[in-house]
Amino acid sequence: MSTTESTTPTMPARTPYNAKGVRYVDEGTVVTAVWVSDPTVDPAEALDKILYTGLPYEVDVIAEATRFYKREGASFSGWIVRSGLDYNTDPIPNKREALRELRRAVADRFKPGGVAVSAAVRPAR
Repeated sequence: MSTTESTTPTMPARTPYNAKGVRYVDEGTVVTAVWVSDPTVDPAEALDKILYTGLPYEVDVIAEATRFYKREGASFSGWIVRSGLDYNTDPIPNKREALRELRRAVADRFKPGGVAVSAAVRPAR
């Protein structure tokens, strides 16, 4: 009796396209919320290659928090969180609050309807 082994390569499990599947890349003054279809791929590497064609995985930038400084020419100092075309207009004073707002933007993106709502237009709680 001979046993035949499968020569078909196995594909890694696919990351669910939801808020729990999003990973964060912190580069100091920029924090990016990114979804990568292949959970074995480093999200920072996926961001570096996001414009490449023919990648064996999908990449989606969900939201981003960016630090601005007056000393570098901005009209304010603080963090701005953007998701798609939506962004907060009032600078967030510190990184901790910016990350909280970034996580909120990610959660909003995956709510039914899929439209992220920024802090600038979110109703007061």
